Amino acid sequence: MSDTRVTPLSIAEWVDSDLHESLAETMRYRAARVFAVRSDGAALRRELVDSDADPYRLLTRIPVWRPVDALCLVMTGWMSRIDVDGDGDVDDEDRDFDDELDAMLDDSRERVRVTAAVNDQGVSVVVRRWDLEGRTDSFADGGEGIFPEALQVWWTAFDALRRQPEGR
Repeated sequence: MSDTRVTPLSIAEWVDSDLHESLAETMRYRAARVFAVRSDGAALRRELVDSDADPYRLLTRIPVWRPVDALCLVMTGWMSRIDVDGDGDVDDEDRDFDDELDAMLDDSRERVRVTAAVNDQGVSVVVRRWDLEGRTDSFADGGEGIFPEALQVWWTAFDALRRQPEGR
């Protein structure tokens, strides 16, 4: 059912914006949430599928759900910038790394909501910062690391389950 016009990035941006505009205190949610997202003509619709305090536990459960265009994992937490000297380089020779890392994490932590959408086209992520109202960063390619890969594996398992004939 996946609509090729509905990209993971457009879904992640829409869900993030919709949550931001329609729900109070979404940056304080303790549980991660999974939404099923469907296109209904020109409009998108989201429906809560599951929630859990541990977002990784959500990725171990495969929701049985009606046809969807994407699944969207929304979670809040803390993010730290690792840009110590302004240009992204950390000079290990000049720093006691453990002390610097502790100080850096304390100084640069900020509350964020991460909205990750996954469908047949891939994974995209939107990060909204608490202290910079309205500012988001979008990652059309899902970013780096194991998280986008885990979301893609999760979608593949979900997609295989939903394509099985009824009664299996």
